[in-house]
Amino acid sequence: MNPIWTNPIWLLLIFITCTAASLLLCGLAGLLFPKFRSGEHKPGTHRPDLPAGGREIKTIELPLVGGPAFTLAMIGTGVGAGYLLNFNNDQWTLLLIGLGATLGYAIVGFIDDWNKVYSNEGLSERAKFAGVFLVSIAAAALYFFLLPAGRESYSPYIDIPFLNKLICTPQHTLAIGNACQVVAGELPFFGWLIFLMIWTGIIGSLTSLSVDFSDGLDGLAGGLVFSAALALGIVVVGLIDPKHPDGGGIVLEVLSLLCAGAALGYLPWNWPSSWAARHRTSKRRAKLIMGDSGALGLGGILAMIAIFSRNEWLLLMIGGAFVLEGLSVVISARVMTRIFRHKLQILRFANSKDFVPHTEFPLPFLATPLHHHFDLLGIDRRRLVYAAWALGACFAALGVMVSFVEVSWQRYLGRILVLLLAGIIWSSGSWTKCYFVGKHPAERTRRRRLALYYGYPYRLMGIKLYHLVEIIEASEDVIETPAEELALWQRMNICDARSMLGLYCYRAGYYPAALAQWTRIPERNRTLRPEIARLLTEVDTRLALENQATQPMRRDQILHQQEPILAGNLPPADLPNPHEPVRSEETGGDGHSGSWPASSYATITEDEENQRITSPLRSDKSAILHFNGHANNTPPTTPSSRHTSQEALALETLQATQRTTILPRWLARLLGPFLK
Repeated sequence: MNPIWTNPIWLLLIFITCTAASLLLCGLAGLLFPKFRSGEHKPGTHRPDLPAGGREIKTIELPLVGGPAFTLAMIGTGVGAGYLLNFNNDQWTLLLIGLGATLGYAIVGFIDDWNKVYSNEGLSERAKFAGVFLVSIAAAALYFFLLPAGRESYSPYIDIPFLNKLICTPQHTLAIGNACQVVAGELPFFGWLIFLMIWTGIIGSLTSLSVDFSDGLDGLAGGLVFSAALALGIVVVGLIDPKHPDGGGIVLEVLSLLCAGAALGYLPWNWPSSWAARHRTSKRRAKLIMGDSGALGLGGILAMIAIFSRNEWLLLMIGGAFVLEGLSVVISARVMTRIFRHKLQILRFANSKDFVPHTEFPLPFLATPLHHHFDLLGIDRRRLVYAAWALGACFAALGVMVSFVEVSWQRYLGRILVLLLAGIIWSSGSWTKCYFVGKHPAERTRRRRLALYYGYPYRLMGIKLYHLVEIIEASEDVIETPAEELALWQRMNICDARSMLGLYCYRAGYYPAALAQWTRIPERNRTLRPEIARLLTEVDTRLALENQATQPMRRDQILHQQEPILAGNLPPADLPNPHEPVRSEETGGDGHSGSWPASSYATITEDEENQRITSPLRSDKSAILHFNGHANNTPPTTPSSRHTSQEALALETLQATQRTTILPRWLARLLGPFLK
């Protein structure tokens, strides 16, 4: 009689049940715990264009309840599946080890989330790594002592010279040739135990933390985990042997379906959108987030499935997106930045004693993890997440292909394709992080404006290797020397590009536009360029004189409250940054930033550009809108009428002041209406 799990309908029922339970529990958790939100403060330059001022920051985080909700859904559905499929003792042991490890990872993440909510600071990196490492080695020890499969060392480790003598005795090699049974009391018994615990600790920790790194945008981690779990489930199908119903393949298949179902049920509550903290007009579709508890739990169960099925090397290909996320953090932020701090000397700033920010270093990305790099480039978040899902699906499909093909050259071809795809994504960071200033449009020869691009200033077979970021007000007429002409189309970092654009706007007389460019540069980077400070002072002085800053302030100006600065507990990519184009609504009367609309700038057509008249120097709102190419319906005030009204106002104020200073204060207040 065939066991019940040979019918795929039961496996499909388990998947649907876990998905429905995850969907229901996530929605219920969002209703019951809407205030369980992160209050963590992340230091750094968040709004370089506005003063900090020590203001209270309003949180825009979502409830951190998605992870505990779908973890409970996985555990409940998994236990029910064990009873439904009538597991034996060894299968129950394997199932409980996998679910217990998932719960352990989730508990470590929940402690981190709890500290973020109630202590405003999560666990340190060392504490989090130590927690997930301890959970991993505990699961490996239980797997070794409680299950016969745990006491089998296997290929490729038994084929490595010197290591094979420590983990395998030749006379105990099994008939299948790729596994070796260790016997208690012998050296390989203890050698394999130590190796399995250390190896499981490394794989489990790195996988769970990589999934945690990828949880930076709405829906990103959930979609990637779903494709990876389905791929592992397809691979594990080959381990299911109906002739041996006591095998562990069906348990691993159930764990894979539980992981995929939990991620799928969570996604409707965390669906990606174009929302960002700097775009206040975009609607955020996500209602809750998984938090560290969910990310570590999902990453942990993926690692357990891969180790128990002996496919930990295949997990590198199936989870290639997670590998890129983790490597970007380790290499760029943890290795290169720390080495550059102490070993790299930038000759350009050799005579300066100021602190050199890491953004001046030749790092491969603008920010890490990897998805923050593309978010800083201004790519729409929804499209970015969809592209990441497609990338994860490609890695998963290639991993499945490598596991099923029989011909060796096809396996090597699949591995080469995985490495090639990962290399393209990795190298895209270096060729997109650099910006350059050029002329727009490049095809024309007369009356071109200067513009900011990122990428390479080339076309390959008609394909643009660059992207237009924004067009500034200054035209190519402001270029005065051959050296400045040669500086165009040369790749540089964003701070140098903003400095150059601000200088050209200043030279053309567009002072608010110049101020908008320079104030987008972070303060630390601006300190390394002292010429900007001098020009900023001059521009502020000119704008203050035009705004009549020396006149007495009105009551409504004193009582005006500015909107709170978005900083503090937001992820780096959620914050305004110097890499984003300067919007037309950003420049206010003082040149500083205002709202952050979701719509991008409008491209100026050739006819509008030819008919455009250069505006006189003024910094009121109508002038700035005119600088940005918008129509101004109100007729401009002539300089003579404006000066006449200002002189009359100043004379009236002076006369009123003289009348009130001659009389006593109480009498002047009493006779005030008659003296006007």
